[in-house]
Amino acid sequence: MQDKEKDQNKEKRADGYKNLLNKYGTQEDVSEHYRFESGTPVTDIELSLNYEENGLFSKIIDIPADDAVSSGFDYGVNDVDLETFINDSLDELDFEEKASEAIRWSRLYGGALMVMIIDDGGELTDPVNWDGIQGIDELLVFERPLVTPDYNSIYDTKPDDRKWSKFGMPEFYDISPAYGKAFRVHESRCLLFKNGKLPQSSTKTEYRFFGIPEYIRIHKAVQETVTSHGNGVKLLDRAVQAIYKMNNLATLLETDEGEDTVLRRLRIIDMAKGIINSIAIDAEGEDYDYKTVTFSGVKDIVDSACNMLSAVSNIPQTKLFGRSPAGENSTGESDMENYYSFVGQIQKLNLKKNMGILLDVILAAGKYKGEFEEIPDYSLGFKPLWSLSEAEQANVNQTKAQTELTKAQTAQAYVDMQALDASEVRKQLAESGEFTINDILDEEDDWSAMEEAAPANENESVETANTALSAEMAKGDMDMEMDAVTPTGCGVIVIKDGKILIGERKDNGLVCGPGGHIEMGETPEEAAIRETREEFGINIAETIPLTIISGMPAVYCPSQVFLCTEFYGTPISFNTEMENARFEPVASVLKKRLFLPFELSIRELLNQLHGINQDAVNDDD
Repeated sequence: MQDKEKDQNKEKRADGYKNLLNKYGTQEDVSEHYRFESGTPVTDIELSLNYEENGLFSKIIDIPADDAVSSGFDYGVNDVDLETFINDSLDELDFEEKASEAIRWSRLYGGALMVMIIDDGGELTDPVNWDGIQGIDELLVFERPLVTPDYNSIYDTKPDDRKWSKFGMPEFYDISPAYGKAFRVHESRCLLFKNGKLPQSSTKTEYRFFGIPEYIRIHKAVQETVTSHGNGVKLLDRAVQAIYKMNNLATLLETDEGEDTVLRRLRIIDMAKGIINSIAIDAEGEDYDYKTVTFSGVKDIVDSACNMLSAVSNIPQTKLFGRSPAGENSTGESDMENYYSFVGQIQKLNLKKNMGILLDVILAAGKYKGEFEEIPDYSLGFKPLWSLSEAEQANVNQTKAQTELTKAQTAQAYVDMQALDASEVRKQLAESGEFTINDILDEEDDWSAMEEAAPANENESVETANTALSAEMAKGDMDMEMDAVTPTGCGVIVIKDGKILIGERKDNGLVCGPGGHIEMGETPEEAAIRETREEFGINIAETIPLTIISGMPAVYCPSQVFLCTEFYGTPISFNTEMENARFEPVASVLKKRLFLPFELSIRELLNQLHGINQDAVNDDD
């Protein structure tokens, strides 16, 4: 009875389905015996040995690192001499090779550190004196095993940095090179390279600050791929199997000397086969034959292993194995497009910010050397990894031209039928970005719009004039400044039930809504969607272009502002940028200490939607 109760308890489960007939979902189900278990820790020596001795693994480490710097850089400057100066300075520092090395070691060990030997009159342990930079002599790369962050010098307040907050980052790194004495260096003289990011609760504490070595993620796929290729070759030895038949074999093996007799006979037969390629056997009771074995599924297994390794390493087989694309994706274009997106992520994480710091140092040194009077502005970007051939580019241009012609003919047909006015077509072209308003309107048209929005008499207030001008823009005429300024930032005004979504910035306590910098390759709309999701945890369903905020102090960037009234999710601040997410009435928001671009965005919204006096808004809840 007790055994029966024990068996019944054994079959109890608190989740899913079970079938006692076929044992599905019970503890006797074979699939229930599979459980995920973390592998044993990987030592740095093991990582080094795999890179040195495993050619396939070393290719996985090297290929993305080399491709990340192979296409070159775009500095967003129109001065040929300035671009030449930057390129020459990078070449003198051998930056491409050093950057590729740093990315390579970050992929192998999880992280790397590039130390800039800057001539600014200070020691390695001193912060960079940006006003005293006279040159930069060298770039040194050290892999993670040689670098120890000083966790006793973590920034707990915002340091006096030029661009980025370093809250939670160490102020010093201790480096123990393989040759020479150990030394300490200040973080402002370092460029940090990481292989992805890990959560703070990661169990891999030794990699938490940097990133996780690529080997930990892909070593099983590498092992299966190498094993499948090696075993596939070994199976050829088994393709032809010899069969030897001996009379009364079972009876002979039962005797004391039977096994030795059988083995001796087999050795004689194998020796004869190897020496004279002939076998002498007894006509009575012995037989010798060959059986051929086919391995039709070996290729499929090898291909599956290669596919898995390509998937986990993000490297297409055309680059990893030198194989031609096969299957549904016979051209391989999708594989290469995904791979270049992967390399683009490496560029964003490891190159863009680090290279921006290095360019600041180079330009500061150039100013000291008299190459230019003032440090010029630049906009760092990466040249496309995948460039079209001349024939492909010509086909693209021809397709675009045909599309534009069709759209123009359609618009003309609507205008001829008087279903649309020409001004409506012009407005749509301007809003879509295909043509700016200055491409369509001449200077006289622009001034006439301004004159119509001007005050009727000298006693009319400036605010009333601004309101009229805003109303005119809302009817279809865009602000000329919006055409002249390229936004590098974005902001979103999210409204629900007449209230605005706000939160407090953690760096300065000012009230603000979603917004931030536009990253490389993003459109302002994509950046607005991403920033809203990152800072407030909601997905916006619409982005209505509102205005471009510019002309602010240099610390702020020109920003494209969007209006959003539809979104999914509940706002919550779970990041390091914002806190206390909530909706509040407009009047209440305007009484708070606002982040300047956010304040200007709200006032522009009120001007365009209501055209009312802001003082009245402040008094009305």
